[in-house]
Amino acid sequence: MTLQQLLTQQEIVYVEGGAAFTNSRIVSEVFQKGHDKVLRDIRGLKCSEAFKVANFGECHYTNAQGRKMPMYTLTFDGFAMLAMGYTGEKAMQFKELYIAAFNHTHKLLAERNQTLLSYEQKQITEAVQQVIKQAYPHLAPAARQKYYTALYKELRKQFEVTSYKDIPRSNLLVALKFIENWDSPKLANQS
Repeated sequence: MTLQQLLTQQEIVYVEGGAAFTNSRIVSEVFQKGHDKVLRDIRGLKCSEAFKVANFGECHYTNAQGRKMPMYTLTFDGFAMLAMGYTGEKAMQFKELYIAAFNHTHKLLAERNQTLLSYEQKQITEAVQQVIKQAYPHLAPAARQKYYTALYKELRKQFEVTSYKDIPRSNLLVALKFIENWDSPKLANQS
């Protein structure tokens, strides 16, 4: 099996709580080592206790027989510390694969967490103004305020942010489409 096939066959790095991780069972499978050997290697690391606590989360999984079995969740630093001890050509290929997967996942997380730039925020405000003006061309600007408020409230709710400025950059086009397709409510006191 090639490294690319292995990468596409399973996710060797996953996201949980906004951070990238792998676990001892995945390491065991990728490096083709027994899980008990990987657990032994983790427990035998000569790093500080503080490093172990920060980078190796002891947890459990349920095996096919329904028994709780030990495993570890690893950060990138934890993986790197563990993998330093694995040698040989094949181990080096797997280390490269893991590093690429972690880097790719970190890049995706960083892109997802970037909020709108000022010119993108302006695109949002201009789109909101345009939609409201088109929907209510005969209302005075002050009378339109309640519609602006309603649309911004729905936008914040849609993207689960406290301000439209906090919408992730990766969702800019989705936000603009949301605004364009906004179904204006019938608000009281249309004057």
